[in-house]
Amino acid sequence: MRNRDVRLIWNIVAAAVLLFAGSPLLGVGGSILGARFASLFFADDSSPESGYLSLSVKLMLENAELREMAAKSRMYRSMLNYTRMPDVTALVGRVMYRSEGLIRGDLIVDRGSDHGVYPGAVCITSRGLVGIVTSVEITTSTVVPITSPSIHVSCITATSGSLGILGSQSGGQLQLEYVDSSSEPEAGETVLTSRFGGVYPEGIVVGRVESVSEGARGLDLSLSVIPAVDFERVDEVLIILSEDKAR
Repeated sequence: MRNRDVRLIWNIVAAAVLLFAGSPLLGVGGSILGARFASLFFADDSSPESGYLSLSVKLMLENAELREMAAKSRMYRSMLNYTRMPDVTALVGRVMYRSEGLIRGDLIVDRGSDHGVYPGAVCITSRGLVGIVTSVEITTSTVVPITSPSIHVSCITATSGSLGILGSQSGGQLQLEYVDSSSEPEAGETVLTSRFGGVYPEGIVVGRVESVSEGARGLDLSLSVIPAVDFERVDEVLIILSEDKAR
């Protein structure tokens, strides 16, 4: 086998690995990386055989890019289900970087006052609540996640209807505090934003009850909550905007 053929086979194998394993290993864009990788190696071989193989791989990787785009489209549709309410619009923002850490650090997104973003705007993903915009520049905004100790959210459990205030403990663990013991919450219940807080739209998924324990005062309950959002992997958010405030 000629050296050129060996090199061509290795190129195809490398591109296929990135195509099929790139997305789970590298996240969104992994398959696209496969396309870029393949193009570097196939560009300098002009033989008919390599040209045919190059075209086949190129079409295969372009299909992978289309699948990535379709997956994002489904994600955005899921995210927009939260915003089907009067006088509300939504804006997709990409997370540029985090101020500190992956769990509790503030998220800096690439949308600002020029895009209609304002302090107090709520941010979500397709999985649930991320946090709230606290400061806005012309083209960027700072989003403080619910895992920050400075954020408190009025929440309700979906099954028992247990009301409480969600806050973060040291390390980013979420606790639903001041829950009435007579409401009898149970582990496994979904935790949602409630209509009593006045800041967050009602019914956004926050997380799931992991355990129930007695509160610090001994007169109420404290619920340990697993967040619905994987804060280590948030790369895009949907910013919910009130049309009145965005004007």
